[in-house]
Amino acid sequence: MEKYKCEKKAQIKAKYTSELPRVSKPLSFYQRMGSQAPSLDTSIQVVDPPKPRSLTFKCPLSLKRQTIPARTADCQHLETFDLLSFVDAFSLMGILRVLHRCDPVPPHSIPHTCPICSTKAPLYIDTCIFSSLTLHPDLMSVTVSPGGHLTPPTPTPDHPCVDLTSPPLHPGTSCPPPDPVTIPTTQAGGRFSFGDLGCRLGRRCQRLSTVDLTEASPF
Repeated sequence: MEKYKCEKKAQIKAKYTSELPRVSKPLSFYQRMGSQAPSLDTSIQVVDPPKPRSLTFKCPLSLKRQTIPARTADCQHLETFDLLSFVDAFSLMGILRVLHRCDPVPPHSIPHTCPICSTKAPLYIDTCIFSSLTLHPDLMSVTVSPGGHLTPPTPTPDHPCVDLTSPPLHPGTSCPPPDPVTIPTTQAGGRFSFGDLGCRLGRRCQRLSTVDLTEASPF
């Protein structure tokens, strides 16, 4: 039975690969993925330009890189699935149903259920994604430009980060600045000199005159 299933699946693969229509969708079909919906709040203005989206080449059935990208005629999503992996997933009843229909009608008239969105319609091969798979045999994904073109992904530049939590470094050193100096609290009738503060900071400061902190304010 397994030998029979393998032989019939190979027959279906050959027939579908050669007879399914190859469709080139307009750029607007791919451009939808790269655009962003406008904000409902008109008071918010987006400053950054929209970032390009990524399209994966991984088949949702086999989880491997696609060989022949396909979707149904009624699918509205950009993602595709691998045609060969799709046929491999056929059950025995599915194989018999397809072979029975293939005799009187061509493959592009046979409806199939999409494994991505469950839409049921005939299949076609996406030539744009197929060309991208051929041009970039080592990539698992591509970038959808704002114009709808499929291009290799560009590395994201490393933007400098500003650390707002760590204390700033002392100029010319790799160590943080010393702890802030606490001005000593004076007692009633006491005197405080700014020269003492200069000594605490370890700097050469000219000694200033002594200030009487207990003298009444002229105001």
